[in-house]
Amino acid sequence: MHELNEIIEEARGLGELIARHPRLIAYAAARKAVSSDREANRLLSDYARQADRMRHLEAEQRPIGVDDKRKLAELEQQFASNELLKTLMRAQADFVEMMGHINRAMEAPMSAVLPQDHGS
Repeated sequence: MHELNEIIEEARGLGELIARHPRLIAYAAARKAVSSDREANRLLSDYARQADRMRHLEAEQRPIGVDDKRKLAELEQQFASNELLKTLMRAQADFVEMMGHINRAMEAPMSAVLPQDHGS
């Protein structure tokens, strides 16, 4: 059990390093700015709702109507022209990229021990 506690402590330290990283700080600030702005927040919600609707229709193999496509295109255009949302998307992409590097770095030593999965 001692070894597990050591791993948890190391993970907590990594979490603290990540929490202080400029990419996470920028992402958190961008999220806060969007949530504080009524228009950006509404646009983000509307876009997510419409994208979910279209994914649901697609998953059910139902046709996606012209009105749904047009609405999504309009929301995408508004989304792309909103500076707060553009900043949020950039900050999110930077943070996700960083976390991908971190995850790959943690997985590398484990992959030497685990058998390779060649698909099912």
